[in-house]
Amino acid sequence: MANEQIKNLCKEKEQELLDKYFGNLVHEAAIERPETIGEYTIDLPLKIEAEFREFLEELWKEVAPAELKGTPLVLEKQTLRRVMTEDDHKGFLYAYKNAIEITLWERITKTNHEDVTYYKGLLEYYTQDLLRIMSRDFWEKTSCF
Repeated sequence: MANEQIKNLCKEKEQELLDKYFGNLVHEAAIERPETIGEYTIDLPLKIEAEFREFLEELWKEVAPAELKGTPLVLEKQTLRRVMTEDDHKGFLYAYKNAIEITLWERITKTNHEDVTYYKGLLEYYTQDLLRIMSRDFWEKTSCF
């Protein structure tokens, strides 16, 4: 399989997962205006990462050279986990806290959706970065053959 085909498969899977888990956040924010985070828990990126990793492991079985057939796919987990800097992580946790905590004023004015939208946007952005880095790591492993 050619490198371009591998890249395209990875990009398609990335988009499929983002669509599956995040749908259309813009529409949701503008029309539905949810006041709670619902299924968008703080560990959602890890769940999506695991699903993407399964996809990459299956793809590895197809594209690994003969001498590496049967060997496990090794991605740089340390690098993947450091996608967010400490400051970004603090901001992410702050956004999560604001999204799950509904103040009395927010209940009265029904404005917690602003915090929820901001948090979901950060969650999607982080997940997208995580998937791209995993893809890039995978491409690098397959392009050296």
